[in-house]
Amino acid sequence: MQDAQSNTDYHTSYDITGLKSFSEVTKEPRQIAGLYFYQLTDCLIDLAHQVSGDFRARPQLYRHLGEPTMPQTLARLNAQYGTEIGFLSKEQRNAIYKPVFGPWQGPPAADDSFPRLRDDLILAAKAFAEHAVTRGIEQLRAGVRSAHRPFKDYLVELHGDSVRFSKDIALAELTEKYAYPILRDQGVQAVFSIRKDPADRTTEYPYATDPAEDLLVEQISKQLSSTDVMPYTRERISNLQRAALRGAEAIAAVIDFEEAHADEASTDLLEVLITKCYTWGTALDSLSSATMVPLQSSSQPVASAASPTSTKAPTAYPA
Repeated sequence: MQDAQSNTDYHTSYDITGLKSFSEVTKEPRQIAGLYFYQLTDCLIDLAHQVSGDFRARPQLYRHLGEPTMPQTLARLNAQYGTEIGFLSKEQRNAIYKPVFGPWQGPPAADDSFPRLRDDLILAAKAFAEHAVTRGIEQLRAGVRSAHRPFKDYLVELHGDSVRFSKDIALAELTEKYAYPILRDQGVQAVFSIRKDPADRTTEYPYATDPAEDLLVEQISKQLSSTDVMPYTRERISNLQRAALRGAEAIAAVIDFEEAHADEASTDLLEVLITKCYTWGTALDSLSSATMVPLQSSSQPVASAASPTSTKAPTAYPA
């Protein structure tokens, strides 16, 4: 599967349809957008790590893997998890996400700027999209610009060597060299009774949707997770993936938009920003009826996924 846009289009559309467009949209200076995607889809790394343990625990099921290098990939992830830069553990990955996006669970603390500033911008974008006919367009645009500035300032102030390294080196290596290839492997899929037509085989998941991969996630979660942890259903992982993709696109648009410019091109980019933030908010709303439970011990508290427009404590879902 090929990306639909050429490289020159990514900076105006910010559409992520595969690995190539993901790399373009989240490259310098937009690496935080990539971190956001990795945070919301972090369970995929957990599940791949669980498969790497199952590779040793049930050898009779792993007799014929899809790629010649897959046994080494599984063995390395299992043996080196948490011990090297390219094999960050769950705790080490959370140590990257939390200073940027706030805690995974529960309502944000008073000083958690990301969820508060994000929700302000999403609400402004929703107001524009839903009331542009009945209210003054310029007034609504001004509301978006006003909410955009502090959110962009927050993101830009965090950007630097630490964020670059985490996204471009540590997490990119863990995901693309180890976790994602495991989930894409036909032999691994067969272990969990998932058989895809070779014509449908893709290397674009999770940057592009794939119902068979969603089913694989569900099966791995059901079979390998602890009985006291709620499994990742197809709907749940699909909603997380959608929120991750739309959020990464919106964050990239936030970083690129220059409020000071008032020409026609800037107006077009503002429309793109509004659309991306509105779509992001819609994707987050799809999580509101689910319960977000990371794959961890039952001693951890469980957080419900509140909508960003809810009157309850905001942002109980992953930031």
